[in-house]
Amino acid sequence: MNTNLTKRALAVLLLATSVITAQEFHGKAEYFSKRIMKKVTEQVTEKIEMKNNPELQGLLEEAMKKASEKQYVLIFNKIECLYEEEQKLDKPEANNGMSVTVSFSSAGKKYLNLKDKNSIVEDNIFGKEFLVVEPLVKPEWKLIDETKKIGEYNCFKAELVIPVSEKQKKEYEEFLKKEEKKPALFKIEKPEDKIVTAWYSPEIPVSFGPDNYWGLPGLILEVNDGDNMLLCSKVVLTNKEKTEIKAPTNGKKITQKKFDEILKKKTESMQNEDGVIIFQQ
Repeated sequence: MNTNLTKRALAVLLLATSVITAQEFHGKAEYFSKRIMKKVTEQVTEKIEMKNNPELQGLLEEAMKKASEKQYVLIFNKIECLYEEEQKLDKPEANNGMSVTVSFSSAGKKYLNLKDKNSIVEDNIFGKEFLVVEPLVKPEWKLIDETKKIGEYNCFKAELVIPVSEKQKKEYEEFLKKEEKKPALFKIEKPEDKIVTAWYSPEIPVSFGPDNYWGLPGLILEVNDGDNMLLCSKVVLTNKEKTEIKAPTNGKKITQKKFDEILKKKTESMQNEDGVIIFQQ
């Protein structure tokens, strides 16, 4: 870790804390996401043979772009935060009788509590709701000696390496075994360690950020994990209005390991011999 950078960040953090005063403060940050779609679009286009149909290919690309761009809200104080997607109704669009709809699944509300040292995430398996409860494990961020402005805030750079999990390795090994017997419709790329780049501002002295990212000496305003970008568009801070932060309560409490086991079992029971999930009405 860069010692000079750490001293600079701490100096900004102390200054920001003194400005906010000793009173408890609350805040809200708004984010929007942009999924990096090139690989996914190319694979889908190739498999369903759209290369010779420019109109259909255009509709697919537009639908995937639209599905990947979402808006989120993070409300926080110094101890806890709640992150959730903003739900909006889509306006009906006129077309020539042809339409393409794409949807990316994502977890529901995400709650972190630094005092209790736990996280609670809403998730579901084909409509059945669960609360995934896990102890907080602080990410091992590497502070980088680079700075930039995001809006009115001075930000510092940090990087995090997320190694390939045993779950990912096992899933890839199972895919290769099936691939030997019969080529799969959609390929799975060999999993690799993920490098996450974040920009945080000690001028907002909380250790939270969007999605699952936290643990830096300042609010995270931008994240890029190689597949998805999360960018902060607005921050509101106050020490007057107290915003109540409620942990999610809908669903059966379960660990992440148990949730993954149930999801795997349920998904396999609904797949045909090509690995395609069949929904029956």
